Amino acid sequence: MKAISLFVTAGLLLVALAVSPAIAGEKFFTDGPVVSVSVDGSNQFSPDSDTVLPVLVENRGLIDMKLFRLDYMTPDYLPTTARSVKVTLLPGKAPVTVKSDTQVLGLLPSGLVERASFDIHVPDDAPAGTYTMTARVEYEYMQSYDQSGQDAITYHFKTVTEDLPLTVVVTPSVVLAVTDVQSTGLYAGGEGYVTMTVENTGTDDASHFALYVEPGGYGPLTPVESNLYIGDFPAGATITPRVKVSVSQDADETQEYPLTVFGVYKNYEGMDAMTSPALIGVNFLGKITFAAVSAPAVADAGEENLIHVTYQNTGAATAYQAQGRISVVDPFSSTDSNVYLGDLKPGETAEAVYRVQVDKAATIKQYSLDSEIRYSDLLNNNYVSDTVKVIVDVQAPDDTTMYLVAVVGVLVIAGGGWYLIRRKQQSGRQDP
Repeated sequence: MKAISLFVTAGLLLVALAVSPAIAGEKFFTDGPVVSVSVDGSNQFSPDSDTVLPVLVENRGLIDMKLFRLDYMTPDYLPTTARSVKVTLLPGKAPVTVKSDTQVLGLLPSGLVERASFDIHVPDDAPAGTYTMTARVEYEYMQSYDQSGQDAITYHFKTVTEDLPLTVVVTPSVVLAVTDVQSTGLYAGGEGYVTMTVENTGTDDASHFALYVEPGGYGPLTPVESNLYIGDFPAGATITPRVKVSVSQDADETQEYPLTVFGVYKNYEGMDAMTSPALIGVNFLGKITFAAVSAPAVADAGEENLIHVTYQNTGAATAYQAQGRISVVDPFSSTDSNVYLGDLKPGETAEAVYRVQVDKAATIKQYSLDSEIRYSDLLNNNYVSDTVKVIVDVQAPDDTTMYLVAVVGVLVIAGGGWYLIRRKQQSGRQDP
């Protein structure tokens, strides 16, 4: 019986020895999380740009020592794990604007890296140079714990706020400042010039600089000359380019419409670069139009008539070398339907005289004939106006005039007869 008791006791001891390593606890010795930040990719940015700054947040915390004991309970949290991680990007001394709010990363165990992205704006007047921004990292970690007996742990968390430096570089670049935009000879339905003053307000001395002008969206303005080669364009320099622009016929002259201006060049490193686009507003005059302002012309049926029409330039720009042309249809005909009017400034008038034959069978009424004005603009481009209606009042031949003609004819005949009789009488007296 005693032997059996000893055997059971020995067995229990063996079981205890076998189980005890599995239920042993761990205790850690560490300084906690070690958080660092860096820029993911290039940290160089150009003035007058909106970009995304990707920030890598890494936890490099290490456990210095770990103890195993039978009376230790293993904690639920590693003291090197950062919890509730939040990152806020601050400009620091950098000439940038941070447009993103605080980014929440959550749990960051040791050895892992998380990425936070921030929208930033670099203003056009940002000086070139190297700057230090601040990444404010906030988190908590398990600093210590208290074990109560073999089955209870009380945790103590510490909240940490760290301001970590982040280096960024603002590179030299060309920035365009466009002012004093003016249009010359530009009106709806025509072509003219747009002049402007362009200054390099950046910090880079551009070489092989070329200026480009493009439509600013789906507007009525279309550059006819869309690029100019400038060459060297150093910082602080000013140019006054002039580009030819056309305007669609249906454009509203009471509005300004945009054009986009930008440049391409070789930068300080000899690399190809492009400026940020600058929008400019362009105004122009209304479409050149004409009207017939004279009273309806009068024409006699069966006669060749001179039709007098007074045209007025009712537009806002000068029409150069204007010519009037009338289109005739039955019962009208003409061998001289073109008349030179000359230069017509806004509001000026000129008279056209057309030679028109009216058929004698024409219905006595008012007729509407189509006419048009051909003219040139300041750039010697040729245009044709919209149709201008000319009213012609066709009348029957004047009966009084015919009567007078008949009377004159009778008088001429009577006078001739009287003259012959008179001569005959005088001749008879002289015969004896």
